Amino acid sequence: MAPRPFVSGLTSAFVVVMLLVVAVAVASWLRVQQLQNDVQALTEEYVNKVDRVHRMRSLVRERMLRASLVISAEDPALQDRYQREFRDLAERFLEAREGAELLAQTPRDAALLAELRELTATGAPILSELVDVALAGGRNEALAILYADAMPVQEDVLDQMEAILAAFEQDNEEAVAAMAQRHEQAQKVTLVATGLIMIMITLMWLRVRRRIWRDHAALRKELEERQRIEVRLRETQSGLEAAVARRTAALQETTERLEEAQRIAGAGYWDWDIRGQRMNWSSHVFELFGLNAQTDGAGFEAYMRAVHPDDRTRVRRATNEALDRENFYRVDHRVVRGDGGVRHVRVEGEIDRAPDGRPVQVLGMVRDITRDKDSEERLWHQAHHDSLTGLPNRSLLQEHIQQALRRAQRAGTGVALMVCDLDGFKPINDRLGHDVGDVVLVTVAHRLREGMRGSDIVARVGGDEFVLLLENVRDPDAVAGIGLKLIERFEEPVEVNRESLRVGLSLGGALFPQDGGDVDTLLQRADRAMYAAKADGGSQVVLYQDLAGLDRPVSDQARRRRGALGCGLDEAP
Repeated sequence: MAPRPFVSGLTSAFVVVMLLVVAVAVASWLRVQQLQNDVQALTEEYVNKVDRVHRMRSLVRERMLRASLVISAEDPALQDRYQREFRDLAERFLEAREGAELLAQTPRDAALLAELRELTATGAPILSELVDVALAGGRNEALAILYADAMPVQEDVLDQMEAILAAFEQDNEEAVAAMAQRHEQAQKVTLVATGLIMIMITLMWLRVRRRIWRDHAALRKELEERQRIEVRLRETQSGLEAAVARRTAALQETTERLEEAQRIAGAGYWDWDIRGQRMNWSSHVFELFGLNAQTDGAGFEAYMRAVHPDDRTRVRRATNEALDRENFYRVDHRVVRGDGGVRHVRVEGEIDRAPDGRPVQVLGMVRDITRDKDSEERLWHQAHHDSLTGLPNRSLLQEHIQQALRRAQRAGTGVALMVCDLDGFKPINDRLGHDVGDVVLVTVAHRLREGMRGSDIVARVGGDEFVLLLENVRDPDAVAGIGLKLIERFEEPVEVNRESLRVGLSLGGALFPQDGGDVDTLLQRADRAMYAAKADGGSQVVLYQDLAGLDRPVSDQARRRRGALGCGLDEAP
């Protein structure tokens, strides 16, 4: 009977051991399943939050790019398209931000997202104002808003997003650490239970070898299961690493897009460590200067070599004066690229000083303003030149005459003004139309320009009225001779649409200083002489002296000239 209690006790012990083994296996399996679910949930949550923030950052940069394109685009259709994209990006950003706010689980995350909401609420009106100003034609004002207000706010928004990403990463690390701690505790419990099982198995092995081997096989299976769990954990970790790699690639792509936007805007950034005598340029600076970033080094002297020789003294003086007493400086100048091309740039720098006031570092930006300069020159030309003939208009003529009079006063030389009016032009214009009249006026302007010296000025001041400015001329006969030669050029008809049209030229002249000492007087008297030429039949040259000098002795040449011009000059128009 003794063996029965033994067998019964052994059976009970075996049952207990088996129950413990099953319990440990089930608990381990459940724990592994729970760990897998927790890891998967944690990974999905982290990836979702990071994806939201990256999406917001990409949308912020895309929106800034669209605002820049609205400013730089000259085609209204393109501006309208970029404006619509700008508005659509704003709505997408708000959706991404609301999604990120819903995922915030800690007060810190909520506070950071609230700060982001405030920053975007500050920046959105600035960007909208910038776009509205650009659409209204205020490109320069829009650029000023872009660089002075919009870009700093954007940098603050991007910095806030970096802080949010850092907070999300810290939350994830804390959650992973807590999960690892729970896993370690479960492992300890499992190890304790396994130890108890081993003790009981050892005691049972002393009696039943076969049962020990069976328990050993079960233990081996459990170890294999754990190895499979570890393999799955490693696979999960690899998935996390792949996800991080993809997000890193996306961030790199976003960075490259930002650099491309800077390149399109023609802007580059640089910093100058004055104490260390080191200067760093962005790739866009090398590109703007026409230099190779691989072979050409960055530096102040390299920068000065790129500056146009005529601007170097001014640029160096402006830089030195700013380093002496300013915190910010700006200078516009030209650069000569490696291929010989000339560009206009605007260089701006912010100077950081040591406590003793010495400059230690300069952070700056260089921007291509060639297009702005060209626009200014075109606007100036349009404002000071006749749109049909391209000749100087009345406003520019006034400036030329004033400058010519000042030069003549300094040098003691003479100046002549000749007012020209076309004979027979009105019938042509009335009969054949303004298009033919415009062709005639362009031909007249061309003939007048060819009949004058290169230093003389030909201007159009009215419909068919032109003014000639001649410098270094004192002899009235020489002025009259020039007028007669011009009249001879108009003996040749003007060919328009296979039709020969004839126009004549009546000229009136006034000389400085004989006939007047200021612009208005000379123009009035030359105009009066021209009307006298018209009244006497046209195609003549009459000088104001021939009108105003009848009561005083005149030279034989003047008498001959008056005889050639005919009578009737005593009557003022």
